[in-house]
Amino acid sequence: MPFVGEKMRTLDDGIKAISYGLSQAGYDIRLSPDHFLVVDGKTVKGTNKGELDAKLFNPTIPYEAPLVHCKDGEYFRLPPHSYGLGTSYELISMPNNIMGICDGKSTYARCGIIINVTPIEPGWAGHLTISISNPTAFPARIYANEGIVQVMLMQIEEVGQAYTGNYQNQGANVQVAAV
Repeated sequence: MPFVGEKMRTLDDGIKAISYGLSQAGYDIRLSPDHFLVVDGKTVKGTNKGELDAKLFNPTIPYEAPLVHCKDGEYFRLPPHSYGLGTSYELISMPNNIMGICDGKSTYARCGIIINVTPIEPGWAGHLTISISNPTAFPARIYANEGIVQVMLMQIEEVGQAYTGNYQNQGANVQVAAV
């Protein structure tokens, strides 16, 4: 939720948007405007915060980025050589015979932005955590409420047991670690 049953190219107020909604082979999800965490060298330099550890993520390393409002929409600013963690605006509930392969939108790829989202397992439900890397030397605008990831849907043989991992039914807050 909220499901958009057609490809949309504008926001409700008529502002041009990075497309989102149902497409021929899948669904283009939006980035939630609620939370966006940034990890950059400035948050670690000169401290004893250590290193990034996937098994024991230090919650003091990322910082909450403010949502910026402008005439072109709402966005988060992602500094150069950093990454951000956001969540999908849509709440996803995958049937037991469908899986989703996620890939970043080409609009961001053309700016050098790398978007990583793991596959969506059959039976999984929740808000997706989206990792967005900015390897460029320039700050990047990452637009909220607009398309960020295309989910390509594939029908498979129904699985006997739905996904039951740590991230099942995760909320709209960014999940940084759960081992």
